[in-house]
Amino acid sequence: MRKVTLFLMVALVLLTVCFSGLALGKTYRFYVISHGGPGDPFWGVVMKGMEDAAAFVNKGNPDGDVIEATYLGPAKYSIEELVNMLNSAIATKPDGMAVTITDPASVEGPLRKAIEQGIPVIAINVPDPRPEGERIPYLFYIGGDEYLSGKKAAERILATGKPKRAIVTIHEIGHIGLELRAKGFIEVMTANGVPAEKLATYLDPTQAIEILKSYFAKNPDTDAIFTLGSIDSSYVLAFLREQGLIGKVKHAAFDVCDEVVAAIKEGATLFTISQQQYLQGYLPIIYLYLYNKYRFLPANDILTGPGFVDASNVQLVEELVKKKFW
Repeated sequence: MRKVTLFLMVALVLLTVCFSGLALGKTYRFYVISHGGPGDPFWGVVMKGMEDAAAFVNKGNPDGDVIEATYLGPAKYSIEELVNMLNSAIATKPDGMAVTITDPASVEGPLRKAIEQGIPVIAINVPDPRPEGERIPYLFYIGGDEYLSGKKAAERILATGKPKRAIVTIHEIGHIGLELRAKGFIEVMTANGVPAEKLATYLDPTQAIEILKSYFAKNPDTDAIFTLGSIDSSYVLAFLREQGLIGKVKHAAFDVCDEVVAAIKEGATLFTISQQQYLQGYLPIIYLYLYNKYRFLPANDILTGPGFVDASNVQLVEELVKKKFW
């Protein structure tokens, strides 16, 4: 009887330990850190992707693991603030980070420090464009091909008729991703005999519209504009309407938001390029978890763009934009 009782007690202890381990699991802390604040419609979608991925893993996880995912981004574009946020996150010794390499020279120090400490880093939205031996040694990149996107945008505009003059508005100066988009666009336009250049318009809508007025006064033959994000798309569309230039100036955009979707439906915007930013928030969380848990990695970078939204598919995308999947 004593042997049976002892056996049952040992079995009960073992079961308790096993089930306790399964129930408790491990808590993984991940950060998504970008140059864009949560008030920007684009980054709001990235945040939703991050939150949905964490919720997916947390719901009914068989090992009892829990993901705590935190988004950090400056309210206004600031590389200095981005670096400060990186340093603050690294100091907490998280289990992984997804980071925009917006300014490689500025973020290189903190990220190399994090990687040396064993913190897994995934680049999102903007990669380090340098050769592999020189770039920051993050695990891999999730996002669009910026240079290719700019080239494809120019090709699409040219397919509708050759412009007389084209400009690319730059709202965040020094943003390497925007520079690559502009580079691809200008190269294709120039190769096809179209004068094209960058125009720094910055973030303030009132200032931007004054800059656009001044530029068009000096260059009235400008009949194509490529905007590189939802912020500059908003004030460029306001400028075109104010000046009666809808239909006279071809507008192509980057990123998907309510205003650009409405402009495509209206005929004010030819198309916008989607980099499917929901995936830029969702996939890093999943991969950081899989890397921590099993050391799983994809074989290559994961490209989420360029994709195109135009009059042919805008109705399909519209509902998804409202639900913050685009």
